[in-house]
Amino acid sequence: MAREQLDSARRSTATARLAAILLAGCALQTTGCLDGPLFQMKKLSPWHQHQWRKDRELGPTYSQRLEELQLLQSQLQSMAPEAQEQWATLLEKMIKEEKSSEMRAQCVRTIAQIKSEASIRALTTASTDEVDKVRLAVCHAWGQMDVEQARNMLLNLANTDDSDDVRQAALASLGNFNDQEVRGFLADSLDNKNPAIQQQAVVSLRKLTGKDYGGDFDAWKRHLAGENVVEPPPESFTARVLDAVPWLK
Repeated sequence: MAREQLDSARRSTATARLAAILLAGCALQTTGCLDGPLFQMKKLSPWHQHQWRKDRELGPTYSQRLEELQLLQSQLQSMAPEAQEQWATLLEKMIKEEKSSEMRAQCVRTIAQIKSEASIRALTTASTDEVDKVRLAVCHAWGQMDVEQARNMLLNLANTDDSDDVRQAALASLGNFNDQEVRGFLADSLDNKNPAIQQQAVVSLRKLTGKDYGGDFDAWKRHLAGENVVEPPPESFTARVLDAVPWLK
């Protein structure tokens, strides 16, 4: 019993330490050099590595908080439901208050592993984030949530978001929701002027139906309308290679 109490105390201490590190920068960080390719380049710079080591002596740095969040993401599934719920509440707070879009996106990826009301509230908030990378993460997160709210939010993002990349991501995640409304929306997406949107609709329809009509949009629509449409024979590997070579066409 004493050993169990000691292990529990150690876990509680580690959890409190991690929570303190993650929350430390919410109100202090500023945007800018923390995100994007410039930050990735600085990670390779000896001077910046030296400076960050000095910064760590003063408190948790951005890179340390990001590393700790990634560690949390790898450990969540092994935690008790009560601990997961506590983390969901903390991550919800970070998604609302964190200044770094990269951290917000990472929080979204992490909270997606927790099935709770706090997770749904947090993802709903993040669905209107001003930064595309956060909304992209949200689309993938909603795809892991087997609830009606997830399907509804994905339909909304796929229909109204001003980023084609986000709309594609939403269409991809809709492939996890097999109902008539989703199928109808994917069928309508075949008429989109953006070829990437059309292709993603095909990929999701292939996943939902188990059929493959390739780029024959009319065949897809007839199948979804209930018609018995014969699938074309699979194209040979040689034919696919020849089709990919422009000067042989």
